[in-house]
Amino acid sequence: MLDLLIKNGKVVDGTGCPAYRADLAIQDGRILEISASIETPARETISAENLVASPGFIDMHSHSDFTLLLHPQAESKIRQGVTTEVVGNCGGSPAPVPDAHFDDFMDYATGLGGFYKRVLKPEDWKWKTLSGFWGELGKGGLAVNVVPMVGHSTLRCHVMGYESREPDPAELFCMKKLLETELEAGIFGLSTGLIYHPGAFARREELAELAKVVKSFDGVYSSHMRSEGKFLFEAVEEALWVAAQSGASTQISHLKCETPVRWGTASRLLGMIERAREDGLRVHFDQYPYTAYHCALLEIFPVADKENGPEQMTRILRNETLRSGVMEKMKNPPRDWDNPMQGLDWGKVRLIGFTRKSYREFEGMTVEEIARKLALSPLEAVFRVFAEENGTLGMIVFSMCEEDICDIMKSPFGMIGSDGSSVAPSGPTAFKSVHPRYYGTFPRVLGRYVREKKVLSLEEAVRKMTGLPAEKLRLKDRGLLKEGSIADIVLFDAEKVADTSEFTCPHRFPLGIPYVYVNGRAVISRGEHTGLLPGKVLNRNSDTIR
Repeated sequence: MLDLLIKNGKVVDGTGCPAYRADLAIQDGRILEISASIETPARETISAENLVASPGFIDMHSHSDFTLLLHPQAESKIRQGVTTEVVGNCGGSPAPVPDAHFDDFMDYATGLGGFYKRVLKPEDWKWKTLSGFWGELGKGGLAVNVVPMVGHSTLRCHVMGYESREPDPAELFCMKKLLETELEAGIFGLSTGLIYHPGAFARREELAELAKVVKSFDGVYSSHMRSEGKFLFEAVEEALWVAAQSGASTQISHLKCETPVRWGTASRLLGMIERAREDGLRVHFDQYPYTAYHCALLEIFPVADKENGPEQMTRILRNETLRSGVMEKMKNPPRDWDNPMQGLDWGKVRLIGFTRKSYREFEGMTVEEIARKLALSPLEAVFRVFAEENGTLGMIVFSMCEEDICDIMKSPFGMIGSDGSSVAPSGPTAFKSVHPRYYGTFPRVLGRYVREKKVLSLEEAVRKMTGLPAEKLRLKDRGLLKEGSIADIVLFDAEKVADTSEFTCPHRFPLGIPYVYVNGRAVISRGEHTGLLPGKVLNRNSDTIR
C-alpha cells in the first residue's frame, strides 16, 4: 500500500518543461511513480484536480538559522511552500563561536537575528562549531530541510574581532582552517556580508583566498556585495573578480538596483553577469520580489561612525559634539559614502522593533511620521529613537522600482530568496514586526509576477524556485518531481495563490497553498500545520551529487 497518492495534479516538475497531468505515488519518503493513472491503494489519497503539483520551494537566501532554535515549526516559510532553506547568509552564521572575541560575536550574531538576543542569554550560547549547532538543532526536529553556510563575518570575528585591518598571514591561515573544518563536516559553503561589519573590513584578496578553499570542496561562495546602490557596478565587478580568481561557484545575494540613482540599470547589471558566464564563471544570483528592503537602522549612518557596532554608535549619538559631526555628514554626504538615503525622503523609511513602552505606537511608522510625533526634524528623530532603543531598531526602506525587479526576474540565471527568517504570528517570534517577504515571497512571485503581470511562465517560475537552486547546490534527489526523488512537494492553486502579508500587518499567511510535504510527510494539510517536524539538516558530504 502506498503512503500517499496525489491524483490528477497539474505537474510542474522543476525543469522548466511544460506542465502535464499525472498522478504521483509516494512511498517511504520518495516519489515511487508518476503516470497518467495510478490505481494502487494508498493510506491517503489527495485529489489535485484544481492544483499544481511542484517540487518543494528552495529558499536560496534565508536567515532562519536565527529563529529555528526558537520556532522549529517554521510557519512563515512552510506555509508558502518552502521545504528547504539555505541559511548562514550575509556573512552571519550562529557559529563557530570564538573564545577570545565572544562578546564581539554575540553583539554581531544575535543582533543579526534580533530574536535570540531577546530570549537567549549569551552564557547559553555553547556551540563551538557550526556543524555542532546544526547537529543539536536537528535532533529536535524541524519543519523544513536546512542547507547551512558558514558566515565570513563570523569567521573574521572569531579570529580578529571587529578590527578594521587586513589579517596577517597567521590570521588568514586560521580563518582558512576554520572554514576547512566546517566544509569537511558537510557545510555547503561560505557567505559574505560586505556591507556589514566586520565583513566590510575585508579586501578582495582575503575573500579570494577563502573562496579558493570553498572551490576545493566544490561548495558555493555567496556574497552580499559591498554596495547595492551608488557603487553597485563596482561591487558586482569585485564579486566577479573573486569568482574568477578562486573558480568557486558564486551566488550574488538579493540582486537589485537599490536606490533611485541606479533605477533603470538592470540590463547593464545582468549583462555583467552574462558576460562572466560566457567566460566560464559559475555565477548565479537570488532575488526577492519587493520594492523595499529591510536591514538594521545602524546601516543608515556613515561608515566610519557605525563600524564598531550599535553600542558604539549609541554612545556617539549621546555625545553632543560627536552627534553634531554625524549630523553634518548626513546632511552633506561625502562623495565616497554609499549613502542609502540618496534620492529618497524620510517618508520612504519605516522603523520597526521598538521595545520602549513610550515608543510602541511608532512601530511601522515612517521617520516623517515619527518626527512629527516628537516635534523634531527627521534626522533628530532618528538619532533619538536609535539611542534610546540602544541601537536595536530595524528599518524598511522603499527604494526600488518594479520595472527593475521585473527585468531582473526574467533572467534565467536568477533564483528566488526571501532574505527572511522563519517566524509565526504567535510564540517567541511574533513580538517583532517583519518585512512581508518573511511570509509572502514565493506566493507573491506566483500570484503577482506569474498570474497577474505575466513576467514569468508558471514553469519558469517554479524552475527558479526548485530545479535551478537544487542544481546550484548539487542537491541529490531534490528540486525535481521525478521517480526516485525525495518527496518534497507543494500543491497550490495557481488561480488563487497570493501573499497577504502587508508592511503594516506582516504576520499573515498566504492563500492558495493547501498541502506541503517534506520528505514525504505532510507538514501542511488542508491549509493547516500538522505539527510534524520531518525536515533534515542536509550535509554536503551525503546529500549532494558527488
